[in-house]
Amino acid sequence: SKIEAGKMELEIDKVYVESVCRASLQFIKQAALKKRLKISSIVVSNVTTIQVDERRLKQILVNLLINAVKFTPEDGSIGLEVEGEPEHHVVRFTVWDTGIGISYDKIEHLFQPFVQLDATFSRRYEGVGLGLSLVYRMVEMHGGSISVESEVGKGSRFIVSLPWKDSKDAEIGSLGDRE
Repeated sequence: SKIEAGKMELEIDKVYVESVCRASLQFIKQAALKKRLKISSIVVSNVTTIQVDERRLKQILVNLLINAVKFTPEDGSIGLEVEGEPEHHVVRFTVWDTGIGISYDKIEHLFQPFVQLDATFSRRYEGVGLGLSLVYRMVEMHGGSISVESEVGKGSRFIVSLPWKDSKDAEIGSLGDRE
């Protein structure tokens, strides 16, 4: 409701990417272990810091990771990959899974509030259908974008792209040599 009313403000600061990723993965670890899911995490070394609202970035990643756990059958795999593209001034956070997947014709409805793709899923998979809508809005507030690649029965990839200073600025920031 804060987002809808325009009352949510971002607290932008320098954030250590690896730390946020580690905390987000820790949040879903028990649920993933309970389902015997393999968890993969890759943070490419050129990405050390990013200027974002740390709390909101964690919310984005945790929401996507919770969905990855929820929609991946036992003994499957989930992962979080982070890659910087200095030439495009963007950092890409990819949350992927080997879950049930999403049909192409339903992807366009994913980010609408209170939408669940199938009534049978809503009974089988808990939730009210707000998570992805909130993720979309928080990504948008950061000036970023989100996209989805998915295949039914094979899994999904949610790619969050957030603005990033060039790698030279990011490196200087990570070393603390700003003076």
